[in-house]
Amino acid sequence: MIAITPLAHEKLTAFLTENGTTPEVRVFLPTGGCGGDGQLALAVDGPNDNDFTVKNGPLTLSIDKQLQKVTGEVTIDFKEVGRDSGFVVLTEKIMPAMDTDCGSCCDCH
Repeated sequence: MIAITPLAHEKLTAFLTENGTTPEVRVFLPTGGCGGDGQLALAVDGPNDNDFTVKNGPLTLSIDKQLQKVTGEVTIDFKEVGRDSGFVVLTEKIMPAMDTDCGSCCDCH
């Protein structure tokens, strides 16, 4: 299941409308480099046959079925913390440690 808080729904709908993009959003796991830290992210992307999809008002939310087996229920939220405000993707289950290849882009070792 994919849930979205009322504030996140409001902010996400406004963002997509302001940018003239489709109201289709994917929850995904970035891989490789500094983005591969095991935290889920959002992308503007339509669903495919391998996805679990939820329609919530004008939004279509999707996540790969295999990923959802790992995450359990996913909740999209929006945290207002000054400059650090933004969307947060919460999971029902604890995400396993990811084997990342940070490379030389930063000092994260």
